[in-house]
Parts: sequence; structure tokens; C-alpha cells
Amino acid sequence: MINYESEIIINRPGDEVYRLASDVARWDEWTEMTGTHLVSGQNLRVGSQVGTTLKMGPVKQIMVFQLAELKENLRLGWKTVSKGALEWDADLAFEPQGPSSTRMVSSGQVRLNGLLKWVEPLLAGEIRSGEAKELVKFKQLAEARN
Repeated sequence: MINYESEIIINRPGDEVYRLASDVARWDEWTEMTGTHLVSGQNLRVGSQVGTTLKMGPVKQIMVFQLAELKENLRLGWKTVSKGALEWDADLAFEPQGPSSTRMVSSGQVRLNGLLKWVEPLLAGEIRSGEAKELVKFKQLAEARN
């Protein structure tokens, strides 16, 4: 299992940061995912499922995540419900740093299955680095908003 944690300060109020991070249709703009969408319904709530395609190195996998925790403007927690070469559980936390900035913390676990289990030590650094880079992309996206 690969654990990771990255954080960044975003110069936007917490509710704006949370709103952007919880807009799953925009995940493709700042993550390594494509075609991300709510599987059913239009409103995000605990139990909502999100479908996406994740490409990480040689692995390209269709994944389904389920929202396991939602605390408005504070936290989003996702669990993988699909089966495949990897399972990825993620948590996003939002901590106000005054009226116009937010500390965003991304943490989670990646579990590799099958033959990928053998390359876990090689992929650990890439995953941690990739998560940190995604936060930088997110910051740029959030701060560019009008």
C-alpha cells in the first residue's frame, strides 16, 4: 500500500475552494483523470458514485469512486468501489487560513493488485509526486477564477 499526503495554500476563500474541488466534472482539468462524471444523479452527496478513466504510467483503468464522507466546505472522502489493477481512496480537507486563503490537504492510499504489486516501490515516489503536482494545478485553476 502506498500512502501519500500533500498540502498547499490557495489564495481563495474556503467555500470557493471546496466548491471547485467538489465539482467532479472539472477534475479532468487538474488530475490525471479523463471523462470524469457523476454516475447517477446531479448532486454530490454521501453515496454518490463518480466514474472516470485514470492513466498512470502504463496503467489505464476505468474506475468508480464512491463519496464516503462529505462535510460541507471542510472535507471530501472517496473510496474505490471498482475492481482492477489499483484501488485508490482519497481525502481532501479544506482549512480556512483567514478570510481569503485556504489550506488544502490531499491524502490517501493506493493499493496495487496483481503484477503491479511487484512495482509498488517504484511507483510510490511517482504517485506522491503526482499528487503534489495536482495540487499545484488545482491552485492555479482556483486562483485564476474570477
